[in-house]
Amino acid sequence: MQWNILGHETAISFLKNHSKPGKTRHAYLITGPDGVGRETLALAFAKTLNCQNPPAEGEFCGKCLACRQIDEQRYPDLMILRISEGSKDLKIDQIREMQQTLALAPYQSTYRMVLIPDFQHATIGASNALLKSLEEPPSKALLILTADAKESLLETIASRCEVLRLRPSSVGTLEGFLLNEKAIVPARAKRLAHLAGGRVGRALSFDQNQDLLDAYDEALTDLGDLLNSRLRERLQFIERLQQRKGASREQFAFLIATWLTFWRDVMIRHERADIPLVNIDHEQRISETAQLIPSRQIEKILKVHEKALVNLDANLNPRLVIENLLLALPLLMVV
Repeated sequence: MQWNILGHETAISFLKNHSKPGKTRHAYLITGPDGVGRETLALAFAKTLNCQNPPAEGEFCGKCLACRQIDEQRYPDLMILRISEGSKDLKIDQIREMQQTLALAPYQSTYRMVLIPDFQHATIGASNALLKSLEEPPSKALLILTADAKESLLETIASRCEVLRLRPSSVGTLEGFLLNEKAIVPARAKRLAHLAGGRVGRALSFDQNQDLLDAYDEALTDLGDLLNSRLRERLQFIERLQQRKGASREQFAFLIATWLTFWRDVMIRHERADIPLVNIDHEQRISETAQLIPSRQIEKILKVHEKALVNLDANLNPRLVIENLLLALPLLMVV
């Protein structure tokens, strides 16, 4: 079957060529923003290398035992090494355990494969430990890393990998894919394509998780109310926020990241840039806000939101982070 991946034609062609005997390298790094399809591409490459009934060179059937096991992430010669639940980082002990597995001979494949998603979250110790596998790889080993950007990794790691950079599709292309391939109704397909910024994985996450979409809408509603609220009401909002069921650092980060998309849209509209809005359903509010705030103030608001996300990631007190952010918001009277 065809790889059936939206976009990334250059990367797919590259990996098809590298699936040929004698062409496969020992390490690959697939980079791009979250939701762009990094892991999907890596697993398609694994199926191409291991398919038992390939319909053509560089293709996979998607039906044989190997293809099904890879889809189900239980193929005996493929290990997927993820960050442990409850942790933010990939640890050195995980890399050392993986290296023991990588040194074993394959059960049934040509290669013993390891996929490590989001390697930008590896600790320095874990990164240095991985260098050994990259510098002296076992003869039948194949490593595939994914990350948000090559620059997020140690140069010594990136330089030892074949690097593939993935970029989002256009919003229009993704909208057509959602309409024609996923049978999503037109209005929803348009909104999801804009929300995802051309990243098919993110669009499908929103489509398959209505609670996530509802939380996103609630965050934008909260922001609209706050822009019409004075300091006392804003502080009361923080109290209500902390009392919400399941309130956590991750949810605070989601809230701020959602607000950040709104302010980026405001800047786009203020500057009349030819860039699709993310929050297309809130276009009127975005346009009205853009008319009320000067460019320099919008830039300041964007920086405050970005700093708030950094502070949350650095384990600063979430309440203080939100308080400082709300103090920086302008008071508008946008209906």
